[in-house]
Amino acid sequence: MSDSGEWPTSLSRGLMHFALSVATDDIPRDVIHTACSRAVDTIGVALAATRSGDGDAARRLVLAESAPGGATVWASGGCLRPAAPAAFANGMLAHGIDYDDTHTAATLHPGVVVVPAAFAVGEETGASGPDVLAAIAVGYEVATRLGRLAPGTFQRKGFHATSVLGIFGATAAVCRLFGVDENQAVRAAGIAGSFSSGLMAYLSDGTDTKPIHAGWAAQGAIRAVQLTKHGASGPATVIEGLAGVFPSFVGLQIDPADALVALGSDWSGLAVATKPYPACHCVHAAVDCWKTIRDREGLTADDIPNIRRLTGLLPAWYRHLVCDPIEAKRQPRSVYEARFSLPYAVARAVVDGDLSLASFDGDKIGDQAVLDVAKKVDYEELEYPEFPSAFPGGLRVEMEDGRVFEEHLRHNVGSAGNPMTDEQLHAKFLDAAENSANPQPGDALLAALRAFESDADPWEPFRAAMTRFDAGDQVRTSR
Repeated sequence: MSDSGEWPTSLSRGLMHFALSVATDDIPRDVIHTACSRAVDTIGVALAATRSGDGDAARRLVLAESAPGGATVWASGGCLRPAAPAAFANGMLAHGIDYDDTHTAATLHPGVVVVPAAFAVGEETGASGPDVLAAIAVGYEVATRLGRLAPGTFQRKGFHATSVLGIFGATAAVCRLFGVDENQAVRAAGIAGSFSSGLMAYLSDGTDTKPIHAGWAAQGAIRAVQLTKHGASGPATVIEGLAGVFPSFVGLQIDPADALVALGSDWSGLAVATKPYPACHCVHAAVDCWKTIRDREGLTADDIPNIRRLTGLLPAWYRHLVCDPIEAKRQPRSVYEARFSLPYAVARAVVDGDLSLASFDGDKIGDQAVLDVAKKVDYEELEYPEFPSAFPGGLRVEMEDGRVFEEHLRHNVGSAGNPMTDEQLHAKFLDAAENSANPQPGDALLAALRAFESDADPWEPFRAAMTRFDAGDQVRTSR
């Protein structure tokens, strides 16, 4: 705050003042614990992505072009590279299979931008575990408060809020770890605003540009701060001002005060949702509703041929992501398109009984039994007051004999209203480790990550444990 007790009028100054001024020891323990859980989840998801090769393009590029440095490229043999390219590779990897966390009220994925940037810079600078987690907590806070100003609006305009807004959260985290002053941090945010980017055009053909957005934003945050340290400047009102991010991207005039209310006391980042399934959050409720209906009604594999119709019940906002055009969604052309297909997700759950990492193996996308069920999947738009604070939805199952079953899930599994426990999060991490390109027990890496909550020098155990997950020749031969 300023000497008068009021927040500065520039939004980026208010956010960066907070980011730099809150002491690590003054951040509530539950916030630090949540930040650690976010790191665990993000890195676990990155390990799982090596199974399918998603994100390998960035790692190949980085490992081929970068000199040895001080930041680990995850699952790449413990090879060390400079912070910015490492963050790019790790961000793309972490977002590669859409298994990463979502802040539902902000409608963005903060982890895949903030965590790679904070880990890369934290490792390069030798920051303590608690200081890295404090930077992550601050980064989540900045990104999610911006997202909450216009939830879903960026996506409706064709922009990916994860990268467009996430870069500001990552910039806050990086400023803190690099130890820049407030004026430098404001200039860095101004530069980051010109790096804001990310188009949702991948929805048109199922290509995999979306993960690049996360890596690009993580790298851009580091570059913005580095440029500032070398004397570059950027506009203080880049977020809300004339030709700023909100007016330019979505045509909104925002009041900076709205993002600064209770900043530092009401931690928005706590409301992040952990994904139980490696697919777009918009399909999760329908999958869970199928499992509830199946178990309640005692449906078995013998009943599948007698299903006449399956109707996903969903907020209108989901439609362009997972339902349109419906005929194309019923027969996805790629693994990535399958992750954004309500018909595929529901059909896969019907045929296999669940949705898992293996559900999106490349050779399964053309599974005729699943495609036959997907042809029966349609959708209906409903009003769900829980959206966007959660990703609600439902499913209606119509049988050939006239029976109709319907179920709704108001708060998706993993959301603030239906949270996953630490034990469930750890189980997800260990499953990801066992399903990586180089499957290994994940206990040592999990322990190393959990030690960040208290360890002043956590990097050597982290590097030693990560080295075991070297993804092998598919990445390293390009060096």
